[in-house]
This record gives sequence, C-alpha cells and structure tokens, in this order.
Amino acid sequence: MIVRLALMLFLQNAVNGVLVPMFSVRLHDMGFTPWQVAVCSCANGVLMMAAPLMGQIADRWVSPNKCLAVCGLWCAAAMCAMVYAQTFTAMVAISFLYWLGSVPMSLMCSSIAFSLLEHPEKDFGKVRVWGTIGWMTPPWVMMALSLLMGWDSHASMTPYLYLGAGLSLVLGAYALTLPSISPRSQGIASVAPLQALRLIRGKTFASFTLAILGWSLVFPFTIQGTPVMLNELLFQAGGKWATGWLPAILTLGQINEIGTMLLFPLALAALGKRGSMLLGLGAWLVTLLMLSAGKPLGLIVASLLLNGLVITNFHTAGQLYLNAEVTGDLRASVQSLLFTIQGFGLMAGNLTFGALRDAIPEGDFESDLPTIFFIGVLLTALIYVVFLLGFHPGKAPPRQAVDPVPEPA
Repeated sequence: MIVRLALMLFLQNAVNGVLVPMFSVRLHDMGFTPWQVAVCSCANGVLMMAAPLMGQIADRWVSPNKCLAVCGLWCAAAMCAMVYAQTFTAMVAISFLYWLGSVPMSLMCSSIAFSLLEHPEKDFGKVRVWGTIGWMTPPWVMMALSLLMGWDSHASMTPYLYLGAGLSLVLGAYALTLPSISPRSQGIASVAPLQALRLIRGKTFASFTLAILGWSLVFPFTIQGTPVMLNELLFQAGGKWATGWLPAILTLGQINEIGTMLLFPLALAALGKRGSMLLGLGAWLVTLLMLSAGKPLGLIVASLLLNGLVITNFHTAGQLYLNAEVTGDLRASVQSLLFTIQGFGLMAGNLTFGALRDAIPEGDFESDLPTIFFIGVLLTALIYVVFLLGFHPGKAPPRQAVDPVPEPA
C-alpha cells in the first residue's frame, strides 16, 4: 500500500510542480504588473479557505476516491484552458478554476493516505517523499526539452501546461484503482469540520493556528519573490542562457526535502512534534534572513536548501499533530482546518506582497525584494516566540467525537 500511495502523491505533486514554481516569472514575462501577479497567485489561498466544505464532503457524503477522480479531470481541463489565457481577466478566471480543482485534490490525497496507512506517523514520510520527487520532476524534464528544442522556458507555457493536464488525467484515473474509502454519514455531528474544531480547542491549538497563519502569510513572499530575484541574478551572471536553468535551480529545495523526509521518523522520535516544528520554523527564519541580503547569487541559491527542513519538520509535523488529535470519521475535516488557516494566510500574503512591490518604484531591485523579505524576517521572529511559548501538545490519547458506529453484523 505504501508504494501505491507514493505513486498517488507523486502524480498529485507533479501536477502542481508543472505550474507553481515558475508561475510568477511567466506572468511577469507576459507583462503583468506585480499586483496582477499577486491577484492571480492568491487564487490558491482563496480556494483553500473552502476546505472545510471539502472535508465535509469527503468525511460524510462522497468517497475521497471519487472526489479525487473528478478533481483530476477538472484540473486537466483548466490547465488546457490556461494555454489560451493571454489577458489578465482570463488568467485570473482560469487560475481560480484551476485551484478550485487542485485544492481538494491535495486534500483528498492527504485524506486517502492517512486513512489507508496503518501507522501514519511511521510511514507517512515514506509516502510523502515521493510527492517531493513528483514536484521536482517536471521542471527538470521540461528544462531539458526546452534546451533541446529551443523553447523559451519562461514564456512558452504550452508544453508545461499540456504535460500537467496529462498528469492530472492519469491521477484521476489512478484514484479509482485505490481501495475505496466509504464516507460515514452516521453520527450526531452533522457538520464534521465544526465538530473537529470543538475537539482541538485550547492554548496549544491557538498557538499552532497562529504559527501556521503567520507562516502562510510570509510564504507567498518566497513563492513570488525568490524566482524573480534569482532570475535577475542569473541574468546578471550569465545572460539569457543562465536564466534557462532557473526551473531546475528552484528544485534544489525539493532535493533537500527528500533527505529530510527520509530522516523525518528519526527526527520525530528524537525531537517530538514540538521540537520538530520549532526546528522547521527556525530554518524558515534563517531562509528569510538569507533572502533579505538580496545577493550574492550563491547565498540566494543556498537559501533554497533549507526548504526541506521547513516543509518536513514544520508543515508535515503539523499535519501529524492534527491527525493525532481525532480518530475515525473526522480526519479529512481536521486536515481541512489546516487548509483553511493556510488559505487565509496565502491570500493575504500574496496580496500584501503585490501591494508592497507596486508601492516601490519599478526597477529598484536592490531595495525592493530584500526589504520585503526583511519584513518577513520580523514577522517570522514574532511567530517563533509565540509558538515557542504556547505550543505544548499533550500526550492524551486521540479523542473521538461520538462513540464509534458499530459495524453491521
């Protein structure tokens, strides 16, 4: 089962790996202003805020397998439509349509993985690492083809998007081959996300919420800003030929993430969830400090290598913390709460980043992005202190909202 779930996460992350890393650079090359890029980019966060409804669907109404199959078809259609989106209005509309399918796709994959793994804390890292490999594979494949075929790796969106559409269709079909997970409609909680929220109230969860919210608020700074900064530094170093390597360079963070995922069970055993998350959040603070320097090229490239610690030790450990808080039929909903918190932060962060870039005179590269990254440093330092003081997950056994419904004889 681990192998089958690993393939599922490989495909799901490969779909987003086609689009997300270079999205801001492509839109910039198409002539979009920083604010327009931010509006297109915030579609992800807006749709993530609807995750509780998606969790309700997966927990109580429709099998996650069927939901994932529909999402695969939906995202494939949206990526094909994006090929023809040349105006800001069209790109905004199709970006929202894409994430309308991609957000529940990610949620359903997490729900399926946690439901089918017998020992999530032990085995989830082994599965999740293939999601990382899936994310980094398309940029290398497309960069190689671009160099061979002479494509512009930034502006030529068509080959990338058709690859993503094909991968999305394969994922949708593959979902139907996995063991079916039936929704459980019985029980007193009619709205599963609200019931899940009641179970995990308290100081610890409040601190966790603030930390995830703050991280998500600053994360768009790197998603939008790091590719633009690297593209400029690469051009200064070697012209257009050097910028052609940008998609591959951006995957260095995922290369590091593979190692941290494989070592994650050991880190979790040694540090616990709290220690692991503090390590990941500390790595995030160092990353932003490096980016706030603005140069040289080697320092900015090196900042990518901390990505694995951030994603694995902070974000994945946070998923496991939430998963351990409840049992039974609320797991998709409790994971959807994480999506909602992130969604609000990502939306606000993308718009804030765009507003800050629009407020700085065009072409002021030396003070533009480094200044914004330093603002992120200050916010992350505050988040770290709050999390350090407030996050103390207890060792009580997982709680269930209602007594388990007996299986029919």
